[in-house]
Amino acid sequence: MMHLFFCPDMESGLVNLPEEEAHHATQVLRLAVGQRIGLLNGRGTRAEAELVDVSRKRCVAMVLESVDHPAERNARIHLAVAHTKQADRFEWLIEKAVEIGVDRITPLATMRTERGRARVDRMERVAISALKQSQRTWLPQIDPLSPLSDLIAEQLPDQRYFGHLDHLSIPFADAYDPAAHAVVLIGPEGDFAPAETGMLLVNGFVSVTLGQSRLRTETAALAACAWMSLRQSG
Repeated sequence: MMHLFFCPDMESGLVNLPEEEAHHATQVLRLAVGQRIGLLNGRGTRAEAELVDVSRKRCVAMVLESVDHPAERNARIHLAVAHTKQADRFEWLIEKAVEIGVDRITPLATMRTERGRARVDRMERVAISALKQSQRTWLPQIDPLSPLSDLIAEQLPDQRYFGHLDHLSIPFADAYDPAAHAVVLIGPEGDFAPAETGMLLVNGFVSVTLGQSRLRTETAALAACAWMSLRQSG
């Protein structure tokens, strides 16, 4: 099996691998001129290429053939999740959600969020690694840390949900329509604050439950992602 590399710019026949990918190809894998590799641009294109110039500072490949793949889902899956106290837990969520299938991930800053910053560059690297590992062709959009109010102000799909620990919440399995775009919000440990819950309900979000167990933030988000992806696949 050919080694896969992420290369967002594949517009021309000759492509330069990004610095991190070039370092991995030349210094870790020790690939040489003439070897075949696979390329992904994260926007549906997968290509086979041949290395034509390899040095310590760059890695150039010639695209031999490429195939454009359609979007993986008819209905977009958007996860908006309160950032976890430990960054590695959120990065774990990104890795697994990309492997399962997701279109956009938004780290949320809520009243009870314990982490005030998010490294988008690190999260994107995790997503790219998961893209290559899972052999997918579409890289999800990874947003910067966003206040809940900013997300609500966006043009969001009509199908809007938020996980909520309340006896009036309806089962997500009964509410989700796999034929329509959807955004699902998952709150922090301790759940959304009452003021946030009210704001969500006023703005057309439906309160849902993911089961009887009390789940960690990243576990709840991944459970929702897996359910939506499986429902769309039949």
